Amino acid sequence: MNVLGIPLRIDPSFFIIMVLVAMMGRSSPLSIGSWVAAVFVSVLVHELGHALLAQRFGYRASMVLHGFGGTTYRSGGYVRTTTWREVGISLAGPGAGFVLGAVAIGARLLLADRVPFLHEFLLDVVYCCVVWGFLNLLPMLPLDGGNVMVQLTRRYFPRSPRLPWYVSMGTGLVSGILSLFLGWYWWAFISGQSVYQGWMALRELPASSSAPPPQRRAPAGQAVSFRPREASPPPTGDAEEDALRAARSAFVRSPDAATGQELAVVFAKARRFSALAAIAAGGDGLEIPAAALVAAADAALAGGVPKSAVELGELAWKRGAQGPVAAIVARAHGRMGAKEEAARWIRNAVAGGVPSEALRKAPELAALADEDLWGGPVN
Repeated sequence: MNVLGIPLRIDPSFFIIMVLVAMMGRSSPLSIGSWVAAVFVSVLVHELGHALLAQRFGYRASMVLHGFGGTTYRSGGYVRTTTWREVGISLAGPGAGFVLGAVAIGARLLLADRVPFLHEFLLDVVYCCVVWGFLNLLPMLPLDGGNVMVQLTRRYFPRSPRLPWYVSMGTGLVSGILSLFLGWYWWAFISGQSVYQGWMALRELPASSSAPPPQRRAPAGQAVSFRPREASPPPTGDAEEDALRAARSAFVRSPDAATGQELAVVFAKARRFSALAAIAAGGDGLEIPAAALVAAADAALAGGVPKSAVELGELAWKRGAQGPVAAIVARAHGRMGAKEEAARWIRNAVAGGVPSEALRKAPELAALADEDLWGGPVN
């Protein structure tokens, strides 16, 4: 379905999780329905905020509502962006939610006494938009506030690639501890996930990166030129680690297609797929060519890391990669037993020109070989 011209897909897990959450504190079917409806409207408006501004900046956007909220995807190839545009896209979601929350407050003052059902529904909308909105602004990945923090630290502290993860982990620790004291166990779980994600990323990132020294000037009147020496990380005695640090440092110093290609090749060869996905998902990661991410996703699948194959494949897909990467993502989901996701990506692969017979023969998709989905529309 489309909302304001933006494709929307609703995973069944969205409603299942929201009903289960509501049943933890509510018993009335009307009250449970109010909560699910309020969450649906709030999350949809939030994702629309992201998607509409992304389209304004030249991207093609699509939205997915899933078990733990929603995600806005951007595609359409490479779009030159800026720090402030990325910050704006991240803040547009909570901003749209705050506007909806203000409307809900006004509607409650005017209408809630006349229509009893609206009283609880509007309170739920205010809670989802305002309370969740402020929590979402915490500088903790992968929240919107965390994405803003990443953009700002990369702009003002470009030589500290680990800094965003330190900030995110610190925020996650404090947030998780406070959540446990308050009994917000769901938020403690989200905070714990953020801390774990940061810890995994820090294991594979260099402590700092050095920019090349400024070029010296020749004395006036002399036709002498000096070539600046590029700084490189100190050797560790481990050839693989040295190669990883050198590739990462080169990319941080000068993020472009060439350094991005080399980064992807080196990280894939070292099987650092999760770290590569984390880098590629950031602002500078847009410079990594889609073809390099496709190759890395294929290597991750062949290496028995299907989760990373999905992450890298989806990033390549958002940057304009075609059917072959959809086939890789479908096979990765099939290996993990996610039949619904595998089926969705099978459709994308077939629509992108991958022969259906080739997919039928993939061992990871054997469980779906008899399903009527090999020539269906793209979700």
